[in-house]
Amino acid sequence: MTRRILVYALLTLGCVVAILPFVITTFASLKTMPEIVQGVFAWPDSPNWDNYREAWVQGRFGRFFVNSTVVAFAVTIPSVVLSAMSGYAFARFDFRGKGVLFGYLLLGLVVPLQALVIPLYYLLRELHLLDSLWALIVPQIAMSMSFGTLLMRQSFLSVPRDVAEAATLDGASSWQSLWQIMFPLSRPMIGTLGLLFFIWTWNEFLLPLVVNIDPAYHTLPVGLLYFQQRWTSNLPLIAAGATIIFIPLVLAFLLFQKQLVKGLTEGALKG
Repeated sequence: MTRRILVYALLTLGCVVAILPFVITTFASLKTMPEIVQGVFAWPDSPNWDNYREAWVQGRFGRFFVNSTVVAFAVTIPSVVLSAMSGYAFARFDFRGKGVLFGYLLLGLVVPLQALVIPLYYLLRELHLLDSLWALIVPQIAMSMSFGTLLMRQSFLSVPRDVAEAATLDGASSWQSLWQIMFPLSRPMIGTLGLLFFIWTWNEFLLPLVVNIDPAYHTLPVGLLYFQQRWTSNLPLIAAGATIIFIPLVLAFLLFQKQLVKGLTEGALKG
């Protein structure tokens, strides 16, 4: 009994620590400067919704929001599809150099973006891709492949081989077996992977900061940086800008939380 109480207490503490910054930011975004000085934990007597309108207009968040949305979907969808294809190949086929190639692919999990961003900048400059959304889409698809391939390979390995063999006996090609049998059976993991890719891409800061100087191609995190430099003394506007960034992620998580939990728990049980 004591152990259960301790576990629940730690979980509750973890939830409070995780949620509290979002609550404080949201409350601050609806206050005036004098109200923030008085305290950040109280709900304002008269919420100032104009902070959002002013932050949206003054910070050009409309343009940045479109850029972030386009990049997030343009990275997430191809990354999931390509990860499924490569994961299926490593899970179901035997070919020369398979282990070496898979190990080389997994190096992408241990090499940080900070070590790649400078050579990546010069490569994109040679390809004339700087100051464009392609400079964000193509590298992030490539960087997603290591993690995506690893998860999809494990997911496909958990599917009984008899299922794939039965499909082959029925005349299904490898392509049909992947998209008509393996892919639907791994739907929880695919949903989890897609949500993770979307969140990571939406929150990416360093790459957009380095490769795109033109404000027309900034995403929301970079746009918030320049907005903060302009309105350093106006904390409610900065809080409103930060809230605009994380609200889509909160909504996405609330919509797909069951699928996310299902995919993670199935992966843990099968692993």
